[in-house]
Amino acid sequence: MIHHLSVAAADPQGVGQFFADIMGGVVVDFPPNPGSCMVFKADGRGTAIEIYPAGSVMIPNGEPGAIFLRQPEAFGRSPTHFALSIDLPQDEALARAKAKGWDAFICDRGGHFRVVEVWIENTWLVELLPPTFAAEYLDFAKAVTQMADPNMALDDHQPQARTLENA
Repeated sequence: MIHHLSVAAADPQGVGQFFADIMGGVVVDFPPNPGSCMVFKADGRGTAIEIYPAGSVMIPNGEPGAIFLRQPEAFGRSPTHFALSIDLPQDEALARAKAKGWDAFICDRGGHFRVVEVWIENTWLVELLPPTFAAEYLDFAKAVTQMADPNMALDDHQPQARTLENA
């Protein structure tokens, strides 16, 4: 189980409030990296998202633990994303993203499950799973673990036509 993860944003507090709204969580300051915040969901599992200022990077610092540096060129598009189950219906999730001015779409993942793609600050992706979509995802994940050859699970989930256009 992943308990928390970190992301970067141009407006950490605004992004933090968005996640608090859709997760039913609370936003707190994250002093180890000034300007950061952390969103906690009261689910008994410690589910949280840390939101750092754009360009934040972590570097090792031995036993005292990682330190933060700012490298503005480090912010932008990224292959890193995550899926987040939410209690809101899909139309409410779309409306909240659109209210922030962010791109949001309902997408089918190869006929296996659907997600609400939300492009946070129109830069990086989070896949929201409203209750019906979360059930589809969990059914798919369970089926994959029970397959004789799990590698076949995604055979019919091929790249979009534009996926390799800049390769």
